[in-house]
Amino acid sequence: MKKHVFFTSLIMTVLIFSLAMILNYGMDYFRVNSIISTIQEQEIMYESYLAEEEFVETFGGEKCDAMQRNIESLKQEMKEVGVDLSNYGRLSFFKKGDYSYLERKYFLLELKFLASIEKLNRECGKPYVPILFFYEADNDESERQAYILSEISDIYKHQVVVLSIDKDYEDEPLINLLLFQYNVTKTPTTIIAGEVKYEDIVYANEIKRLIEKLLEDSDFYGSEQDFGFVLDRTGQNREEFVKNLSLAYETTESNFAKGDINLVIGRLTKNSTKICEAVGFYEKSMPQTPEEKAIIYETIASLGCKRNKKALFSEASKQWRESGNDFRANLDLGLASGGDITLEFSTTPISAPRKVKSDNVSSITIGSSSIELTEKDVLVSQADRVSRDWLSYQIGSSPFSKNLLTVFSERLTYTDEELLPEIGWHEGARIKELASIGLTHIIASGTVVAKKDDIWYAPDEKGVFRFEVPIDKVLYPTTRFLREDLAVIVDTHGINMIVEQAVRNNATVVVGCCDNPGKIEAAKYLSEKNIKVICFTDKYLPILLGTNHTVLGSPPIRRENSSIILGRQPITFSTKEKIVAEDVGDYAKVQSYYDTPARYFRALEKMADLNVEYVSLDEMNSTDKVTKKAEETGATMIGVRIFNSDDYRKVKEWLEKDINNKAVLFHSTAYPYGYKLINEFPQQTTFDDINPQLI
Repeated sequence: MKKHVFFTSLIMTVLIFSLAMILNYGMDYFRVNSIISTIQEQEIMYESYLAEEEFVETFGGEKCDAMQRNIESLKQEMKEVGVDLSNYGRLSFFKKGDYSYLERKYFLLELKFLASIEKLNRECGKPYVPILFFYEADNDESERQAYILSEISDIYKHQVVVLSIDKDYEDEPLINLLLFQYNVTKTPTTIIAGEVKYEDIVYANEIKRLIEKLLEDSDFYGSEQDFGFVLDRTGQNREEFVKNLSLAYETTESNFAKGDINLVIGRLTKNSTKICEAVGFYEKSMPQTPEEKAIIYETIASLGCKRNKKALFSEASKQWRESGNDFRANLDLGLASGGDITLEFSTTPISAPRKVKSDNVSSITIGSSSIELTEKDVLVSQADRVSRDWLSYQIGSSPFSKNLLTVFSERLTYTDEELLPEIGWHEGARIKELASIGLTHIIASGTVVAKKDDIWYAPDEKGVFRFEVPIDKVLYPTTRFLREDLAVIVDTHGINMIVEQAVRNNATVVVGCCDNPGKIEAAKYLSEKNIKVICFTDKYLPILLGTNHTVLGSPPIRRENSSIILGRQPITFSTKEKIVAEDVGDYAKVQSYYDTPARYFRALEKMADLNVEYVSLDEMNSTDKVTKKAEETGATMIGVRIFNSDDYRKVKEWLEKDINNKAVLFHSTAYPYGYKLINEFPQQTTFDDINPQLI
């Protein structure tokens, strides 16, 4: 009886198991055939899609409508096959090999589908946001991310395409190429629009915010910046600024300038339509050199507005290569491919070289240093306060314009008596005088800057980012943001932003601002390459005191036959003479540049024993505190800044009282009254000479 029960049970178990196996095989057969049928249908649809596209190209028709209609059908089919493969693959027992084959076919179809989407986006105004999702089978986090992306796909049915790829699938080499291109090393990894990469889980709200920005597709990275930063710091009303800038738009014929004006207005008013109008003007502009073309291509790529970024960055790369800037060409090539870009930094900040105090120094000569320029010189300068000045609405031309400006934002508030337009202001007016001898003048524009640890840096000629850039210059509203950590500064400002251009163009001399330590680091770097440096604004130049570099701070200018001499205006004083040096007591009320004299003499005191008294200013137009202190103490030398007519009159009056009275002028010859004073008293005044002679 027991044997009978055992054998009966065994036979029934075998029969049930066999039936289950037969049923599973049948189900596998049915599932595989179903998926094969769907994939075959997809392949036919894809061939039909290509044929229709070719037909429209040959005989005419609405190509984009046809492409988009077919993409919609393919998208739905792809989704269904992906779900079936995922579900059936886990259940299959007999047909694992067939499922692996079908999985490979599916991945190949996905890659073809991705190429079709990229083409549709490129040729028809970027209607889709592609999302590449790299997952790991039987991984909880990958499954959670898949559900999130499925929700996103349902919300944006006609705008988002999600393509899921098994990171560990080894049978298809093209998948390895994708892993390499996007540097995918872990799962889940999500790549959105080929630009933004998330590792680990990214939730729906963050993806939705990003997609909304991408669909708007204007100034993607710039939209996060505070482009009113400089206006706020200078006390200007944003609405009033936009109103005045709109008037400037009416008076310019330059398409580049019209683009910039629309860009600035669009950014300040959060108007994406204006920003995309700017792109149209950039496209119509007529750049003269490969470098200018490259900057135009980068500009349009950065702003988007349904333009093909990949193609634009690729073209920019070619133009940079033709310009001789290989590192920039490689950078744009990386941006075009969408892969990771390795940026090289050297961020050790400059520090004042150690000063050694000399014993028995009895006298010091300041102002013997000089630079002589002839028509053979090549001068490279910044663009800001030379060819353009956006802060005073003077962006009616390309930054490469040869039309030099000589009066800037001061023109909006100062009278002609204060402006002295016949002398002019800043680097523009001084370069105009230097260029009068026929030298070659090149304006450096479009400098790329990169961010590391929330600090921005400009590059050397090899593409190593080493010269710190102040945030206010990065946030000029004309700056183009290529990525969150990469930007192109069109209105360059400072020696730190013109190093690459100076070296590449074989400059013999550069002119730019030196009111930041990063600019001094660049001045030192260029001087060591035998490129002379002129800083008419020289607040931080005393850092280099005693280093024997060819860097002149706020020098006088005089014409000698066919040459121009800068500097070479020495005065000598005894170390026992009383000196009064200007400083700043209240930076909220006094421009910080008035502390340059104190910076200089404190550095000089580390080289020799001096008799210096420092006088702090607590309000503007109080330079007489310095001259009065000199009279009280019997001082025969002062260190001052001459900015306006009030400074000029008070120091002039003191110099006229005694031929033995002397003044060292700092941060002065950029301004008309400083320029005027140093030329009127050549025997009694000198400049910020970093190479004093100790005797």
